[in-house]
Amino acid sequence: MSFPLKTRIFVTGATGLVGTYLVEQLLLAGCDVVGLVRQSGQIGRLLELQARFSNLQIITAELTEKNKIEGAMAGSSVVIHTAASIAPLSTLEELSVVNVEGTRSIARAAIAAGVQQLIHISSLSVIMGESHIYDASETAPYMQSREAYANSKIAAEQLVLHRDIFSRIKVTVLRPGFIYGPNERAWMPRVIGLLKARRAMLVGLGDKDTNVIYVGNLCKAIQSAILRETAYGQIYNLTDGQKISKRQLFDTIADGLGLPRVSIYIPQWAAHFLVDGACIIAPLSPAPIKNFLCQYSRPALRLAAYNQGFNISKAERELEYIDRIPFEEGMARTCASWNLERAPLMTKIKNQVVAET
Repeated sequence: MSFPLKTRIFVTGATGLVGTYLVEQLLLAGCDVVGLVRQSGQIGRLLELQARFSNLQIITAELTEKNKIEGAMAGSSVVIHTAASIAPLSTLEELSVVNVEGTRSIARAAIAAGVQQLIHISSLSVIMGESHIYDASETAPYMQSREAYANSKIAAEQLVLHRDIFSRIKVTVLRPGFIYGPNERAWMPRVIGLLKARRAMLVGLGDKDTNVIYVGNLCKAIQSAILRETAYGQIYNLTDGQKISKRQLFDTIADGLGLPRVSIYIPQWAAHFLVDGACIIAPLSPAPIKNFLCQYSRPALRLAAYNQGFNISKAERELEYIDRIPFEEGMARTCASWNLERAPLMTKIKNQVVAET
């Protein structure tokens, strides 16, 4: 831990996978924490933490409520901006409300409140584009693509690194890959659903690298970046640091949950055909169909089809991003959380069967 005890830290997206885990780790480290949540946020876990820690304050506001947020930020040394919209089939305009304008509001509020450092959680998708990538470092150029989420994260990253922001607050940008961990709700539920239905597909041989990161590893990097002067003005790529193929990722999830492994492999052209078609149909479809089509979104294609090779040596060197939780252990913890969640339902089903026989 590179920051002093009792540092006051403001965390956006405090009910999300990263935000909740991070808030707990910061509280355990002795920090005073302010967690920002949306009006519609599920704050049950934060309330549990508040019952254990008197130094957690929960603030309810939308990211664009700059004045309210600025007041809540008063006295904070660091703002960690984890909040983002990741809806896979949303338009750039829809995602930009949170990912760009929300980021602008948070940055301006932090400056007005006299915050020392802004740690912005970006995404490796900003340098991914729509092609295979190998051992890419932080110097790789931004890659605009047909993926609205990635483009919105490019705009957000460029915003916090613009001189209007950068000259008035210390900024550190962290770029994680696909984040997983207990109770992850962004991409794993879709993978699990497809595995259960035996509709999960891999592209080619499934041998391309993926870029996953366990939430505990990401939060370790975030904590290491807090008030670290050498991290000011820097960008860091972050993954688990292991070569994990698409097939290994899907098989590990399937095995951990007792589900059938992927048995459908399709060529690259077929994957693009499915995704292009889904992106045309989705905007015209009702919610249930649109939700079904999420499995054929461009982020899903990025997860299942493209080689995603990123170099994390800069983070290892400058953030001491070492002694990470291995993929196998992180995914075992993740699958265990799903098994525990499923256990009460399975018990109920078994009891019903017994009662009916």
